[in-house]
Amino acid sequence: MTPISIIIPVLDEAKALAQHLPALQQWQSEGHEVIVVDGGSQDDSVAVAAEFADRIVHAPAGRASQMNAGARLAYGDLLLFLHIDTQLPEEGMRQLQQVSATEGVGWGRFDIRLSGRAPAFRIIERAINWRSWASGVATGDQAIFVDRRLFMALGGYQSIPLMEDVELSKRLRKVCRPLCIRHQAVTSSRRWEQGGILKTTALMWWLRWRYFVGASPAILHRRYYPDRYRPENESRVSTRLLLFAKVPERGNVKTRIQPMLGVDGAMDLHQRLIRYTWRRLAGSQGALGIRSELWASGIGGDTFFAALKPTPYLAIQTGQDLGERMWSAASHALETAQYVVIVGADCPSVDLDYVQEAVTALKRGVPVVLGPADDGGYVLLGVRRPLIPEMFSDIPWGSDQVLKRTRSRLREQGVGWQELSPRWDVDRPEDLKRLAELPQWADSAN
Repeated sequence: MTPISIIIPVLDEAKALAQHLPALQQWQSEGHEVIVVDGGSQDDSVAVAAEFADRIVHAPAGRASQMNAGARLAYGDLLLFLHIDTQLPEEGMRQLQQVSATEGVGWGRFDIRLSGRAPAFRIIERAINWRSWASGVATGDQAIFVDRRLFMALGGYQSIPLMEDVELSKRLRKVCRPLCIRHQAVTSSRRWEQGGILKTTALMWWLRWRYFVGASPAILHRRYYPDRYRPENESRVSTRLLLFAKVPERGNVKTRIQPMLGVDGAMDLHQRLIRYTWRRLAGSQGALGIRSELWASGIGGDTFFAALKPTPYLAIQTGQDLGERMWSAASHALETAQYVVIVGADCPSVDLDYVQEAVTALKRGVPVVLGPADDGGYVLLGVRRPLIPEMFSDIPWGSDQVLKRTRSRLREQGVGWQELSPRWDVDRPEDLKRLAELPQWADSAN
């Protein structure tokens, strides 16, 4: 039997959990697992889930963030992302077992049936199923399932507040077409019933069209969930600080220093750098109006990241190279902040004063701020709207030409920038000598 991990993101869904989780116990008894990922519920969701789920995970609210967190801990070869208000068909798990044992089936989804009895729902569900079959794009209500290795290779869900399922589908279909299971999963029609069938249907199609033509997922999320954006709920943070960290994987980190420290020594150094830099940059964020976030290079390292203090908001980078990943992360962050600062976790010379210096320049209207590194790269990048895509393209990342080429790109585009005083990162054996001089470096050992 091939194990399947059922990952369920929830937020204040105690009633739905009590109603639907018992139906999954049959599959748990056969070796499959149910992971409930809570986004900070204020009701009894966690208590109810504890009675039925194999594991409860806590993650920042947002389906993408929550489902990625669940996937990091899942042991199944097949990941099934299930909304709590969607019920699998009776033979659903049997079919998924067959799918997971079939070579070449990378991902797929179920047809859906809406729970409402009105004749209009039959038309809507047929349109959803046909559109998904024709386009190769699935929505979360259709119970998307993905081969674990494929999901991890693609970096999981992109950290966007809406359309995360559509965005993932588009990346998945470049690898292979989805398997469309015709047996219907039953999903709740409560949103149509509360908002009106015609009005809600029109809104959903409008949102998909707006996303297709390039609208911001954050703006679309505001339109879809207006109650979450009342003035009392608005964030007052003007700056988002993104700490870029490579997932700790033995043998794949600090490879230039491995000949000197060994594989285990390089791994320990990598973890210490993340721990030290995170503490240094996230410790006093509230006083400066800065929200610090940790952006990991992929899925994995969950136990290590969860042990960081303070506990980080964790997002996943997406993109083929460092330039694409910074572009994607900065674009996402600027949807909810005026300024974004990106720092590498292997840049322990960067402190909050240095970050604040960059933020001050951005507030004065400087489009781009660079913190030069003495090896020809940069340890800090500060940006504001509008982003300059050219500064991320055709850069020989990891070489001593990064800063030089970035200056040329900005100059070609007629964009001004400001450079801070040079700092250093840790990439080479000679960089290790500086670590002992850092304040509290010894404390990063644990």
